[in-house]
Amino acid sequence: MEAGADIVKLFPTDAVGPGYVRTVRAPLPQAPLLPAGGVTPDNVGDWFAAGVVAVGVGSHITKAARADGDYRKVTAAASEFLDAISAART
Repeated sequence: MEAGADIVKLFPTDAVGPGYVRTVRAPLPQAPLLPAGGVTPDNVGDWFAAGVVAVGVGSHITKAARADGDYRKVTAAASEFLDAISAART
């Protein structure tokens, strides 16, 4: 942050969860944190409630078509994520 980072990426966060963000933000409330690895539509609200400014999303969306090659599932997964983020931020 002192070097000018706009956001600090936390990775991987699937093993630590949103509680880790609360722990980091306790002494560093000004830290703009972005968790990546393990963020899903089901838990994205918990991450925003913990105080993150954004989330990194990858495998939930990119792997949606892995089983059968139906890339419409990638679009559906992205839409699902956007809906969950919108709900979490309101």
